[in-house]
Amino acid sequence: MSQNTTPSIRSEIKESLTLGLPLISSQLIYACSGFIGTAMVARLGEEALAASILVSMTWMTLSVLFFGIVNAVSVLVSHQFGAKNVSAISEIMGQSFILGILVSIAMGLVLLSMPFFLHLTKQPPEVLRLAHQYMFALLWTIPGLILLIIYEQFLAGINQVKFVLRISLLIVPIEIPLIYLLIFGKYGFPKLGIAGIGYGFAITYTLTAVVLTFIFLTSKNYQKYGIFSNFKKINFNWLFELIRVGLPMGCMHLIEVSTFAIITFWLAKFGTTVLAAHQIVFQYLGFTITLVFAMSQTVTIRVGHAVGRLHTQGIQYAIYVGMGLSFICVAFIALAFYLIPTFFLSLDVNVHDNANKELIYYASILLAISGVLILFDNFRIIGFGALRGLKDTRFPMYASFISFWLIGLTAAYLLGFVLNWQAAGIWWGLAFGIGCGAIIVFIRLQFLLKRLDENTLIKIRK
Repeated sequence: MSQNTTPSIRSEIKESLTLGLPLISSQLIYACSGFIGTAMVARLGEEALAASILVSMTWMTLSVLFFGIVNAVSVLVSHQFGAKNVSAISEIMGQSFILGILVSIAMGLVLLSMPFFLHLTKQPPEVLRLAHQYMFALLWTIPGLILLIIYEQFLAGINQVKFVLRISLLIVPIEIPLIYLLIFGKYGFPKLGIAGIGYGFAITYTLTAVVLTFIFLTSKNYQKYGIFSNFKKINFNWLFELIRVGLPMGCMHLIEVSTFAIITFWLAKFGTTVLAAHQIVFQYLGFTITLVFAMSQTVTIRVGHAVGRLHTQGIQYAIYVGMGLSFICVAFIALAFYLIPTFFLSLDVNVHDNANKELIYYASILLAISGVLILFDNFRIIGFGALRGLKDTRFPMYASFISFWLIGLTAAYLLGFVLNWQAAGIWWGLAFGIGCGAIIVFIRLQFLLKRLDENTLIKIRK
């Protein structure tokens, strides 16, 4: 749409689906590779599985913090794409690569320091040895992965999300067989065990980043953006803007991940059966939230484009259409969690085995509660996506702190331990906190939308 085009709900639905479906598909493809990787590690034995859990939690914590910072690229690029300011996109991308170097160094230093902290877990020596191998292998994934994320954020910002989907379709079919060959040493490949996952990721991400670099350098469709023209000099205005927008997003994700780590520790007090039920349900929750996050990024980009075009009505349509489309999807999933829990649980355990009767009981309850949780979380996450598009990233961080740490954990502790609702109480407490977060975000959105005008949008896109 041009700057003078009046947006409509029908056109916004079409644009949101065109943008959102490839992003959702891409994220679900990546999520599937995680499921398969875990299944491969399980075949190596309990020690390898325990080591992978230790490293995965560390890697996830680092990822959500530092990748959240890099996600600022799509926000800034989408604004300038909407404003048709190609030179600004070039300057932003130059600073994005500099930011990527800084993030890579920081991630590497933190990862190198983790063996010291892993020893504090008091795990057996063999588990720690395997964890060290896996962690060292993951070091080599950082440069290629960071560059790949920057490229994907750039493509999303300029509305080239189908290319993002093609990247995931290229990576995963190569990644999974390569990891298998390196873990088990098949067909002449070295048998690296759990470290094979890290080296498989490293090879795949690095090669993909190299191919994309070649495409961006040679394709006329991308040469006009000059994304490599400004990376040799530091532009502190754009670099600080990337950090200003991105750092709160990273901290927000860190707050959320740490909350789930805490409740996992609490649930362990109720026994291994409850903990196993929690882990099974958590994987389905994570899979569903992946879908919502992809739609949230769609809303971020659509709002960013509208900001660039100075369309206040377009911003409102992008927000409410995105919320509505995502809600329809998660409502069906939540209903399925409640009505047919055994269908989902049968993918992990034998639901007909009497030995699993107690596990199925607890998992069914938690799965139903998770359905309520994702209905609340849909509005919270999509709302955060809208706020990101408006460069309001500090408020989501504060809102996450209030809803997860202050309200959610407090309610979870009271319901789970004081009122003795146990596992269900902890999950209900977290759902309550997330529901409060959704209300807080909605109020913030209404406050900002009432005050948006052309002058405000000009300031936002600078």
